[in-house]
Amino acid sequence: MFCSAISGSIKSFLINSSLALALCIFSLSGALANVKVQLKSSHEGWISTGLEAAKGDKILVSAEGSLDIGLEAPMEARHLIWVRFGDNGEVFQLTFNDEIIIANDDGLLHVAFLNPPNVVLGNQKGKLNSSYEMMPKTDLDFKISAAKLNEGQLDKTAFAQSLAKAERNSELVKSLPAGFDHLWYLGASNIFGSKQTSRGPGVFVKTNDDGGIIKKELDIPLTKTTEIDFSWLYRKLPAIAPETTLPTHDYMSIAIEFDNGQDITWYWSHSLAPETFYRCPLAGWDKVETHIVVQSGQDGLGEWHQHKRNIYTDYSTSVGGEMPKKIVGVWFIGNSLFGRRGANAEFANVSVQDGKTQINIFEMDSN
Repeated sequence: MFCSAISGSIKSFLINSSLALALCIFSLSGALANVKVQLKSSHEGWISTGLEAAKGDKILVSAEGSLDIGLEAPMEARHLIWVRFGDNGEVFQLTFNDEIIIANDDGLLHVAFLNPPNVVLGNQKGKLNSSYEMMPKTDLDFKISAAKLNEGQLDKTAFAQSLAKAERNSELVKSLPAGFDHLWYLGASNIFGSKQTSRGPGVFVKTNDDGGIIKKELDIPLTKTTEIDFSWLYRKLPAIAPETTLPTHDYMSIAIEFDNGQDITWYWSHSLAPETFYRCPLAGWDKVETHIVVQSGQDGLGEWHQHKRNIYTDYSTSVGGEMPKKIVGVWFIGNSLFGRRGANAEFANVSVQDGKTQINIFEMDSN
């Protein structure tokens, strides 16, 4: 999502690109304690760094470089670089350009440039699907270094600057509400945090140059009387224009995911009229996501607002076709990658209900 979508003008920027790769591995006392990789092409897939890790190892990863794809500002390495350990470790995206990551499996550390991840990733183990080869090639200039922090022979002074940055970044990591995790095929971010709001336990979203989605799994039958209640408080909107185009698709929202792969998401728009609905303009998401405007404009910002939506009716009206049978997840979405404008909001009092059954999304011990 977000940086994943490439417009026609961006595609033309990427088409006539060359293919190159340089891999340099540096060893200490014969062991691959630290490595450096230079990525020069968007079509090299997963590249082995040569660094062997065991599950649980702490690895310092530093990534330098950026890519201009025609947005307000270039994309940084943390927006585009993914990692994997061995052949079976689950993939994840860098959250920071300097980061201490934990090996989630035994094996060699691999890195890859993946964009758009929701389109090219075939599964959580990092399989690249047929869309990967169809994406236009582009030159890259990313330099990625990695070092095992639990290696006794590692000279940490050589990595003092990046290690200091990574340690500071680790202190900035926010805790998600209980039961939530980042949507794996979109990647990590640090824009969400659990919060005890004035309306009870909830989540806040704050972003000025990043995007992401967090999800909590649900298993709720969808009937004609299924409703969602939520309270939100928007302080500043990220969009600078109606969100219906790629360059302006910055927003914060709550969404419901269904068992057929579709999702609908409700949000506060820059200027679209309430009850406006439209398909997402981003690559891949245009097949599965529908946006519904609930509030609009500047009036009411900084205040709490309570809403109730009939999920069945909203799906039938905005998506149509055969109705899904179940609700399988609730999402919170935040994005400011396109316009790079600071924004923040809070969500609380979220529940899904049907008759006498009510599922509260946030646990009472949320911090």
